[in-house]
Amino acid sequence: MANTMIYEFNDYKKYIHQWLKSTPNEGRGLRKAMADAIGCQTPFITHVLSGEYHFSPEQGEACGRWLGLNEMEKEYFVFLVQRARAGTKELEDFYGRQITKIKHQSTVLKKRLRIDSGIPPEKRVEYYSSWLYGAIHMAIMIPELQSTEALVKYFNLTRARVLTVLNFLDELQMITKKNGRWTQLMPSLHLEEESPLNLQHQCNWRLRAIESIQQKKPENLHYSAIISTSQEDFEWVREKLAQTLEQLVDRVKKSKDEKLASVCIDWYQV
Repeated sequence: MANTMIYEFNDYKKYIHQWLKSTPNEGRGLRKAMADAIGCQTPFITHVLSGEYHFSPEQGEACGRWLGLNEMEKEYFVFLVQRARAGTKELEDFYGRQITKIKHQSTVLKKRLRIDSGIPPEKRVEYYSSWLYGAIHMAIMIPELQSTEALVKYFNLTRARVLTVLNFLDELQMITKKNGRWTQLMPSLHLEEESPLNLQHQCNWRLRAIESIQQKKPENLHYSAIISTSQEDFEWVREKLAQTLEQLVDRVKKSKDEKLASVCIDWYQV
């Protein structure tokens, strides 16, 4: 079955149209299969997708199952059906809030990227107090930066400062030293969105991004803009950025360790 991201859509009919279009034969023959799955006649499917007719909640749930949606995606789909059927503005707004809530849950990166934080709670404050802990933690994945001396030179810091960070990471069993070289034991971390340390973590790396902007290196990419957009397109961009981050994480997991980089993406209402 086609894999179309449902959270990009605020209209269940548009989603079905796109889903059908993305199948190998662009949906030919599938309307009958859909009708059989939800217990109706094929002409009714055509009336729904091209007119003012709507699925019932029961038909919406059955259609979601037929489309292969998981539980949260199916819930989102059924709420889209319910909002489209709403007879009052108040009920439409009610279902709109449920839709927004699920869409937000779908973009919580800890759930989407499936990354766990293995740092004991009592040690997280120190780890996220400075950009340097995360930077050195990731830097030692690069073969050329697996010695203390190389890290001192790369970050242009004192040996004592670098050793403080290395010893901290070593004590937490996030790294270890073998044959004079530091190696990685815990390559992936993610700080929960609701954590009180998240503000400090975000600020640390955005301050580093400002330093990078000032350096004006041609290989770096920085972009800022103020954009006027519809609510629908605002949510569309948020979903696209979340998808991009998923793809980024999947790719760099398999990437050769050669460069140390930081990614900071901001998309918010001003």
